[in-house]
Amino acid sequence: MLTCEVLKTGQTDLTAARVAKGSIYLTFQNVFSTLIGVFGFALMARMVTTDEMGVIAGLTLLSSLAPLISDFGLNSSILKHVSELKGRSESISDVISSAAIFRTALSVLIASVVFVMSSSISEILFKTTGYSYTIKLLSIDAVLLSISPLLNNTLLGIGRLKERALYGLVSVVTRWAFIVAFLMTKNGLDGIVIGWILGDVVLLSLLTISIARITGLKRQSLQGAKRRILAMLKFAFPLYMSSFVLFIFTWYDKVLLLVYLPLSNLGLYNTVYTAFSILALIATTMGSALIPYYGMAYGKNDHQAIGFGMARASRYTMLLIFPLAMGLLAAAKPTLVLFAGPQYEEGWITLTVLAFFGLTYAITPVLSNILLIYGKTKTILLISLIPVALSLLMIPLIWIMGLTGLAVMRGASLVFSLIFTFYFVDKLAKIKIDKKVLVGTLIASTTMAVVMLILQQLYIGQLVLLISVLTGGITYIALIRIQKILNKDDYELVEDIIGPKLANYFMKIMGYKPIFTQKVLETGRH
Repeated sequence: MLTCEVLKTGQTDLTAARVAKGSIYLTFQNVFSTLIGVFGFALMARMVTTDEMGVIAGLTLLSSLAPLISDFGLNSSILKHVSELKGRSESISDVISSAAIFRTALSVLIASVVFVMSSSISEILFKTTGYSYTIKLLSIDAVLLSISPLLNNTLLGIGRLKERALYGLVSVVTRWAFIVAFLMTKNGLDGIVIGWILGDVVLLSLLTISIARITGLKRQSLQGAKRRILAMLKFAFPLYMSSFVLFIFTWYDKVLLLVYLPLSNLGLYNTVYTAFSILALIATTMGSALIPYYGMAYGKNDHQAIGFGMARASRYTMLLIFPLAMGLLAAAKPTLVLFAGPQYEEGWITLTVLAFFGLTYAITPVLSNILLIYGKTKTILLISLIPVALSLLMIPLIWIMGLTGLAVMRGASLVFSLIFTFYFVDKLAKIKIDKKVLVGTLIASTTMAVVMLILQQLYIGQLVLLISVLTGGITYIALIRIQKILNKDDYELVEDIIGPKLANYFMKIMGYKPIFTQKVLETGRH
């Protein structure tokens, strides 16, 4: 079991508490960003038709594809390079500026092609040229979307999670404020895209200023930048290939709908998947918070700390993700109605299926970036490819089960991805999962879901979701208490994060009665 002391005595300077605090910053950012997005999306879903919602999904697909082409694996590789160089106390300025120069030049070129070919792209995606002007606007955002992730991952690799969280929140607030304003003034899809642009302008500006201030970026010769970028691209090429596979993994379900079914079906599925993606976002946040710790430990050859980190982190991912997934499964119908309106209620079974497979996110965040840190780029490419290939064998389910079949395909790909990731990571660092927490949280989460479903059958009304969630939460905490899931190590971590007094109250609620530690005694003296 990894404790704070193990990390403090290791060679890396990132303690468990600091990693946890970083995760909390990102989680709070995602919680607030998600809440803002939920209200904004709910309003948008009520102000546009399901066909227009399908167009929004198509535009989002296009806005994701353009940055992907200009990536060349740099978004992922910058994490490894920056965190590893920080671990060795070496300069990261040249790495950042070289990658930024290359990415900017290429993204402008690709955006120019999208701008010029907007009519043809509109015809291909939507069977009409009526959205060509909207696509021209989108080409501007494509440049911003190409550069921001690179700088965002740079902050992540440095370990500046608080700044990353703050900038993301400001960007989301700006984006949705303008989107809502433009929708209320009847600007339609063009207004939505302009809202995207303004939010991304704010994010890029904040990231650029912050990184220049933190790292002291210096001008370097084109020749020096060329040498550096060639070395980075050589490492990143398998990641570039895997990013295309990951893009397919992320979008193939929506592409199938775009090709074979009406836009209204895509609009319905996109809304359902947006509700489910909140769960994925939380899992990704938890995984991202571990990257600087893993990278700096690897940079100082502290492989034992990486193994301990996986063991400790998995406790908290299971404690959080299992109840969230099972809660979403149990409350799929009222959640979807509240989230997007009654016109999307028919998608509740699809959301239920996705939520069930979302249980995989309890383990995935802990393992997802280990292969990158160890430089296993070809393995990452393989793991990205196999789940997509296997899930595509299930395409007939779409014609048999409709959107539910598509959800099963998506869920199966998540399971395949976890299995193969687990297999390859275990070869590098022996994976240890706390079986007591695994079994205990599954029992508590499943019982919670059953209680929520029973309540929804007994009570029908506008407050059914609130009552169901509150009762389910109480049930989950009660079962965690009964099973005595939390222990002294958990208390010490919570104590480091929120202080001894609050830690005592929190842990008592969760069923652990902490003894008075030295910190508590010292606080009492003061």
